[in-house]
Amino acid sequence: METEETAENGVADTPDAPPTEPSPEKMDKADTDDKMNGTEEIIPEEKKKPKMKTKTVQDPLEVTTTKVGFSNKELLESVEKENSMVSADKLIKDRLVAKNAVEEYVYEMRDKLYGRYEKYLSESDREEYMATLSGTENWLYEEGENCQKQVYISKLSDLKKVGDKVIMRHEETEGRQGALNLLGTSLVQVRKMLELISNKDEKYDHLTEEEVKKLSEKDLEFQGVFHDVCNKASSQVLHEDPNITVAQINTRRKEFEDFCSPIVNKPKPKVEPPPQPEEKKEEEKKEEAPMESSEAAPDAETPAADNQTSPPAEGDGNPSMELD
Repeated sequence: METEETAENGVADTPDAPPTEPSPEKMDKADTDDKMNGTEEIIPEEKKKPKMKTKTVQDPLEVTTTKVGFSNKELLESVEKENSMVSADKLIKDRLVAKNAVEEYVYEMRDKLYGRYEKYLSESDREEYMATLSGTENWLYEEGENCQKQVYISKLSDLKKVGDKVIMRHEETEGRQGALNLLGTSLVQVRKMLELISNKDEKYDHLTEEEVKKLSEKDLEFQGVFHDVCNKASSQVLHEDPNITVAQINTRRKEFEDFCSPIVNKPKPKVEPPPQPEEKKEEEKKEEAPMESSEAAPDAETPAADNQTSPPAEGDGNPSMELD
């Protein structure tokens, strides 16, 4: 039939075009003709529906890559930035620490100049130093608000030129009497020992005359040293630098003790007991040895006593005898 062939030819010739369907009027007319002619054709289902062809189209695939992390150059730049920030923070911190140190020193010294340190600075020097401290405090909140670290360090150093002297005078005064007491104690101990030696004490009879002479001369020398140190300490003006320091007194005491100690602590020689005569040694050995002969004699006599038979008593007859 023309309609069906046209549909099939249209699909075959133009695969991409959609199939054309016959109009309903034509289909009814064709069916009527076939029925009248008795030539109705049976069309399979596959031929009734035109076959659709599929076509694969490949679209181009775009792939994009992203980088994770830093490159070596970027990493080095980041490390340098971090180090620079750390250095900047450290400079700020050090500057603030130096500034706070100046402020704390001003407050501490100003409070103590009319307390524990009052006696160690003259009236005129104390007033002058107080003015310096007040001026430094005002400078901290005005011109010195944002100075460099080295400026604060220099400011603190200038303040300590006077303040350290005051502190030193206070510490020397507090420690001087203790150092004098230790030196005097060492001298007293040696003096007592010399008195015992002069009294012929057995504890020191092992010392030679030369050693005793050296000890006596050193004691006499340091008695003079002790009196000289005591005179300097008693004449010391508190708001002036010390005539003799605690370190100097301790040095002289150590000198005295190092000289006297080997003689004072010299041990007495050990006295060995006299050797015993050979006769006494032999007697001691005999006393310590066991007395075997005296202990064995009673044991030997015991069996002999057991073997002895006593004589029969009077009136005893023959045991085999029978009495009527």
